[in-house]
Amino acid sequence: MKNSKKNAEKLPIKYWQVEFTLTSGEILCFYVKALTQFDADVKAEEYTFLVENEKLRKMLLTFKLMP
Repeated sequence: MKNSKKNAEKLPIKYWQVEFTLTSGEILCFYVKALTQFDADVKAEEYTFLVENEKLRKMLLTFKLMP
């Protein structure tokens, strides 16, 4: 009975697609895990340092789920 109550209280995690459009016209897409779209946008802001670094930008060239 306790397990079913715990499961009922858990909110589902959603995957949100995030797109960075650079001034060069390049579009970088990836997914983030978050409860709401606002949370996803806040989490995506943390990945802006990847765009600024040329070597790290290559990580975003493949469409994938980011931690």
